[in-house]
Amino acid sequence: MAEAATADPFVMWRDWLGQSERQWNGFLNQMMSTDEFSQGMGKMMEVSLTMQKSMNDAMGRYFSAMNMPTRTDVLSLGNRLSEIEERLGGIESALRALAVASGAQNGGGGEQPAVARPPRTKTPPTA
Repeated sequence: MAEAATADPFVMWRDWLGQSERQWNGFLNQMMSTDEFSQGMGKMMEVSLTMQKSMNDAMGRYFSAMNMPTRTDVLSLGNRLSEIEERLGGIESALRALAVASGAQNGGGGEQPAVARPPRTKTPPTA
């Protein structure tokens, strides 16, 4: 029975995979700790950022030629819309405070109905 347990292919696979991971981990950690790797990664980041900037500029010119808004235009519009919503919220709260204050000055003690009701002129029938 002991021989069948050691010859299990899944156990052998798991052991091999664990050893392989440890070896790759050690190799890559050793490689990433070198100055050459850091310099290479720095150069790759510079190239990537340069390409991204060039692409953004080209797309901006393309969208301008097509008379379409760019990402910057949409973000700017969103910021302006947020500012307008904040101002409207302030105006609403000021109007509410003004309505409450005018209701207290009139002696109403609360909010007045939005629509005045007509006077009741019809009397109910008597029995």
